[in-house]
Order: sequence, then structure tokens, then C-alpha cells
Amino acid sequence: MQIRRLVKSGLSSFTVALPKEWIEKNKLKKGDFLYIDEDNNKLSVSAEPKKEQREKKEIVINTEGKSEKILRREIRSAYINDYYRIYIKGSNVRLLAPSLKKDVHDLVSLEAIEESQDKIIARSFLDFSDVSVTDLIRRIDNITRSMMTEAISCIPVYPVDYDMAKVLTDRDADVNRLSFLVFKILKACTQDVNLCSKLELTNLQVLKYWHLVFIIEKVADEVKRITRVIKYMHDKKVKADKKELVKLFEEIKGNYEQVMKAFYKNDMSLADTLNVNKPAIIKKCEDYFEKNKSLEASEITGKLKGIISQSDDISKIIRYLN
Repeated sequence: MQIRRLVKSGLSSFTVALPKEWIEKNKLKKGDFLYIDEDNNKLSVSAEPKKEQREKKEIVINTEGKSEKILRREIRSAYINDYYRIYIKGSNVRLLAPSLKKDVHDLVSLEAIEESQDKIIARSFLDFSDVSVTDLIRRIDNITRSMMTEAISCIPVYPVDYDMAKVLTDRDADVNRLSFLVFKILKACTQDVNLCSKLELTNLQVLKYWHLVFIIEKVADEVKRITRVIKYMHDKKVKADKKELVKLFEEIKGNYEQVMKAFYKNDMSLADTLNVNKPAIIKKCEDYFEKNKSLEASEITGKLKGIISQSDDISKIIRYLN
């Protein structure tokens, strides 16, 4: 045991000298952080934050009198709130089992581990140490870009050997799965400072990434819906200037790619330029509709304008959340 004298420092604090041997052993230097834990009248000082076990929370979701959509939202909410076990109970579980198990399967590292006539138990197997939020965002972004490319490719001629609208619906489901995973991680970071530090995220980055992923997921939704309308146009042989639509969609895709480039590089100048150019691209959508007036052209240009606005929202993240 070593004894140290308590020394008053300033008006409201006290200091105590730490043993030099302990400082050298832990390779500490001036300015490094120390972590102090309190236990009744005892204090412990360490060079690293205390490793705490994640609380294994459990929740019960009652299925009685609820629609599949409401149950899906409750399951997703329990997932994002990092419940370790989710008990889904009710007399109608057997009837709803296919939908419920799909909702569980659609969430990364959540698995149904037990099933009976009136109960499904899902458990989370996610290890936060194995994930990278920035890598996940890149994957979500890349899937969304590929969805745009495929949607554009089927404007001139819709594929006859496979259903592109179905393909993009499946890819959008992948975007959703990864988005909910990011939301789960980011929300956990708001409640666990050590996890935030371990993942090398700041509070501001948690906020930025949450908004970014939310917006990209909406972009993917719009692309999925546009492809469905394109399929309908081909099926019903709706007259439209397909070459001009390809050109317009490619410009909007390029605008999205540029704003994501600005985000990755934190390029405020580029973000501002894209914001200034927004009205001109919106005008091109409106001009296309005026030349190709139809219900389908209205739906497509409306959704393209949605992508333009969402891309502009990303530019605002770059400008305002820095």
C-alpha cells in the first residue's frame, strides 16, 4: 500500500499524485485520460474504461388484435432498442408465423430460436465489435447506386428473362436490413459512451450517420417504385420519350453520386454547388412531364424529384452537421 497526501487545487478541486511506476507501466503521458469508478467510499483509477457487459434485455410482444404491419413495427423497434430476446406471444401466432418469421429474418443477426403454437422466441446474435458503421454505409450506398443503374437499363427495353422490378424489390430489402442494423448500432452508441468510443464515433457522427442512412433508404425506395412504373409502361405500351428519360435519370443518378462523394470527402463547396443546381434539375423533370403527359410520366418524374430533394438533404447534412 502507498500513501499519498491530498492537495487542494484551485477553488473547488483536489489532486493526488500517482505512483511513477504505475504511470510508466501503463505507458501514460501528460494529457492522457484516466477512468475513475466509485464504489461507496472507494475510488478505483484505471488507464482504460471499465468493460461492462451489455445488459441482456428481454421484451414480450403480444400479437392479439394487431395487424401484421403493427407487429412488424414492434419487432423492428425491439431490434433497434437492442433487446437480447424478443418473445412474440399470442393465440394467433400459428396463423401469423410465416409473416412473423420473415420479419425476424429480415433483421441482421436476429434469429428465431424457438417456435410453438402460441410463441416465437427471437434472439439477437449481434456483436458490436465486429461491425463498422462506415463500411455498412458504403454497402447501403453501393446497393442503392446499383439499383439506379439497373432501373435505367430497363427503360429502353424491359428484360424478358427476369423481372427487374422484383430484383430491385429484393435489393431494397437488403438496404432496409442494413439500415436497421445501422440504426441499432447508432442508438446503442447514444446510450453507451464506451461503445461510441470503441467504434471511434463522436456524438455528431452518430447524428449525421442516422440522418444519412434514413435518407439513402428513402432514395432506394423511390428507385424501387420507379422500376415498377417502368415495367407497367412497357406492359401497357405507354408512349414516352425513353431516350430522354434515360438521360434525365442518369443526370439525377450522377447528382446523387456527387453528393455522396461530397459527404465522404466532407466537401462543403461541392455540397453547396449541388444545392444551387437543384432547381435546374427539378425543372428538367417538369419539362419532361410537359412533353410526355401521362399518369406514368407523372409518377416517374414525381419520384425522380423526390430523389433530387433527398440528395439535397444529404448536402445539408454536409453543410450543417459539421
